[in-house]
Amino acid sequence: MNRPEVDIDQSVVESKRHKEINTPEKLALALGYVKLPKEKGDVLWEYRKLVKSGITQTFKVQNSKYSDERGVRITLGAIPGSRSEGQRFREVMLCQDKLFDEDMKAVGLVTRTSAGMFYRPELALEVYNKLFKYIKELEENGFFENLVKPK
Repeated sequence: MNRPEVDIDQSVVESKRHKEINTPEKLALALGYVKLPKEKGDVLWEYRKLVKSGITQTFKVQNSKYSDERGVRITLGAIPGSRSEGQRFREVMLCQDKLFDEDMKAVGLVTRTSAGMFYRPELALEVYNKLFKYIKELEENGFFENLVKPK
């Protein structure tokens, strides 16, 4: 007999959901973002998620144009629900903003390409799982809401 969903431990469900994160695209989807359509040949994938606070969180993935570079850029952003009181769209690059240097090294992303992107070979399954937890923690701590607050 099947158990009702309410009896299922949600931490088990979530751990199964993000166990196989092995690409930036799967990371975005595991975090609950929805993929936006893109043009053929684009090197940028954009994902968005509307949250309770009324803002839209963005997650962008850009692959290096040059195959020998082997780089990936991950950008997080926030779009305010309304443009009142000086709120504005703002985004940060995990691989380039100094604010994230130490955290990204702790996650396992130490090397940068000449274009300032994460070095793709460092993005292993373990690193994606750490990034998943790191970005979830940012969400829970109001990071995205703070991005759009007026300075």
